[in-house]
Amino acid sequence: MKKILISIIMILLVSACGEVGSTPSPQATPVPREMGDSPRELLTYDDLMNGFAADSPVDEAALAVSADAGPPLHEFEGRLELLDVERVGGMTVHVGSLEQQPEAGHLPPFDFEFVQSEGYLIPVQRGLIITDHPYWNYILEPGRVWQEDDDQGYTRASFPFALSWKGSNAIFNGTMSFLFDDQGSSKAWYQVTQETSISLSLDMWGLLDARLTPGPVPGSGEIRTAFAQELADRFPTEPIEKLSEVYPKVDLSAFGRGISQGNLTWYGFVVDGVNYVSGCRTRFGEYPYCDYMRAPSYSTAKSAFASVALMRLAQKVDPAVPGLLVRDYLPETASSPGDWSAVTFDNVLDMATGNFESAENMVDEEHWDTDPFWNEEYYDQKIAAALNWPHSADPGTRWVYRTFDTFILTRAMQNYLQAQEGSGADIFDFVVDEVYKPLGMGQGVFSTLRTKDDNWHGQPYGGYGMWWIPDDLAKISEFLNVDGGMIRGEQVLHPGLLAKALQRDPGDRGVDRGSRGKYNNAFWADRYGKNNGYDCEFWVPEMLGYSGIVVVLMPNGASYYYASDGRQFTWDAALREANKITPFCPEELGTD
Repeated sequence: MKKILISIIMILLVSACGEVGSTPSPQATPVPREMGDSPRELLTYDDLMNGFAADSPVDEAALAVSADAGPPLHEFEGRLELLDVERVGGMTVHVGSLEQQPEAGHLPPFDFEFVQSEGYLIPVQRGLIITDHPYWNYILEPGRVWQEDDDQGYTRASFPFALSWKGSNAIFNGTMSFLFDDQGSSKAWYQVTQETSISLSLDMWGLLDARLTPGPVPGSGEIRTAFAQELADRFPTEPIEKLSEVYPKVDLSAFGRGISQGNLTWYGFVVDGVNYVSGCRTRFGEYPYCDYMRAPSYSTAKSAFASVALMRLAQKVDPAVPGLLVRDYLPETASSPGDWSAVTFDNVLDMATGNFESAENMVDEEHWDTDPFWNEEYYDQKIAAALNWPHSADPGTRWVYRTFDTFILTRAMQNYLQAQEGSGADIFDFVVDEVYKPLGMGQGVFSTLRTKDDNWHGQPYGGYGMWWIPDDLAKISEFLNVDGGMIRGEQVLHPGLLAKALQRDPGDRGVDRGSRGKYNNAFWADRYGKNNGYDCEFWVPEMLGYSGIVVVLMPNGASYYYASDGRQFTWDAALREANKITPFCPEELGTD
């Protein structure tokens, strides 16, 4: 099932079923339509009520709130069900192959509750939603409701959603739109037009019959209150263009530089408490919901989840936790071909267990098509594959990057946590409750990839398997890089471990990556100095993810992040522009 996400095969596969849509230019620049200027040309009242022919998605502007939209006349509260999802839908595959998976061209079953509040349409179920579809899961996000003159008294709605391939971190972003009144709804149009995925790129679209079942939603008041708080907790945000107004010396072209535009999802620069964000293009224009365009974490989860978990355990429970032996909390190590007798939690987080086959860069890691770890779905098989490596060096002496090790550590930390808090404790939920929720992060990061046990609610993967929006990365960056692991004056993360991770403890810079730099507590780091044109030496820590997910924590408190899927890792240009705002070297202060 997952091999389509491993092999890269350039192929064009077109399938279209039913009467669904029209064909715009994928390069069209969306222009918000002023109500009353001209009749809506895409997804009109008649289109959504009676159907229309289509062989591609439409311009994303057709799913956006019109520039002169009126307040909604109707209130949506109840269930929205899409009918015949297994039969209706079109798909174009740009990269990859789905010839052996015809079901992949159709949406999973869709039957979900929504609540309306202040012009927003809020899905009751947020985060990763496990479906009965053989391949796809959902992530639903809040959308909008509004009134247009030509909709004959119906209220128009749209919302963002994403599809995630089961067991994979890749994400495919889409939008959906329909009309409704107090009695029912029109048909619902959906399209998927953007992804962050190395080896699969596709468009999906369709017009489905829909059934609206109005009625009170349990806990709707609490849902509205929680969403209002989510909006209030948003990190202060401005378009990236505003950065040059505040800091005129900064060259905006440095941000996003070096990343192929076709591979770029979005980027942002966080400085002085403001998140300056880019737009978010799709193959059919600007995405209407940039705030909710999801990107995969890939291995940034090693830093933002696994490392943060260890830092929180050390601060809340016992500062000695990093020195605990893995063997004491993971009985499966006893039958491993490796030697776990002296491997500590800290060794694993540093990717220095001594249990590996090849010390060459990424050789063990990138056996995507042969190593069973990447294909096993149940915990017993996955942990067996993760441990099936020989002993090759003393712990703490040799850095070998291996996602298998983070899975091992995540399980060991979970077993340790359960020893402290009971068998129901979960290491990911621990981080959500202790860190993500207090930080005001949104509900989209309150779930993660897990093993297939208990209908995909088993062991958290740890080394990958989360999905970010720009607001998430702004908050976690500020929390680590500026606030020192404190939330509202409370020290949440162990300050010593965080200082080591961010290269602020010269006595412990982690494990050598050869000439490439250091790796400490699941954070990468690179050294800069006179050879790079600076007047002093300094270190820059990073959180990095496989496809080209980058979070750079600069020593002046600024952060730069981006999501992409071309495996391009570059930030030196952004670093130089950040240096113009607050110089990294003290002797540069006061210079022009």
